[in-house]
Amino acid sequence: MRLLGIAASPPDSGALMDEISDFLSSKGSLAVISPLPVVDVTKQNFSAYQLDEKGNWSAFGSNMTLTTLFDILATEHDYALVGGFENANIPYIVLNGHSHNGTTLMELDSTENLDTNQLLRNLQTTEPFETLDSLIAKVVKSPNANQAGAIATFTGRVRELDHPSDSPTTRLEFEKYAGVAESRLQQICSDLCQRDGIFEVLMHHKVGHIESGENVVFVVVLGAHRDEAFKTVQDGINRLKNEVPIFKKEIKIDGSFWVHDRP
Repeated sequence: MRLLGIAASPPDSGALMDEISDFLSSKGSLAVISPLPVVDVTKQNFSAYQLDEKGNWSAFGSNMTLTTLFDILATEHDYALVGGFENANIPYIVLNGHSHNGTTLMELDSTENLDTNQLLRNLQTTEPFETLDSLIAKVVKSPNANQAGAIATFTGRVRELDHPSDSPTTRLEFEKYAGVAESRLQQICSDLCQRDGIFEVLMHHKVGHIESGENVVFVVVLGAHRDEAFKTVQDGINRLKNEVPIFKKEIKIDGSFWVHDRP
């Protein structure tokens, strides 16, 4: 799923949301996220859904973060358009220098100057938002899924401590060799798919700041049987670690270092 935020003042933000949502919904499945009106929430840990006979729905509840919402939406959507959340660390289309905390994907001085085709090209260069569930949803669409009896997965997360006496790790920062990293990931997946009984292999490694306890890398294999699926998952993560140029900086409470530079 590709994320796109809008950084603009009302009513320009609403006009951009309408135009971009019309365009992106013609290119794939789209989720649109905007703030709810301020209400007095007296309940905690609840969700309420409204559903009509045509399948149209709306929802309201408590204790939901933007990242958690992305996790839920990623399995079914190609794009998520976000308005009213300029503090999120996502790509933005920016009007008249409006402030935000993400990266600037496109700048405009007028809503009339929006080139939606250029916006789409820019958006396709951004890092996709993937989860374990979104990758599983993709592999089960394989034309050979009816022959598959196993889905094996690996999830790597940011470990706070290597040993109880260690200084805690607060986060990791990942950078990749753009273009080369994607090409090598695709090649590894293609190689592994040549094995007997292996139908689909997908891998995704996040970049940027990943906090302690958060997931950072996923490997998903669709196979005929569990033995070859498990073996392919293990080989996949090992090849990713050894062959894909992704560089890790570890930030601890008492300092930081690039992992390959650590004495």
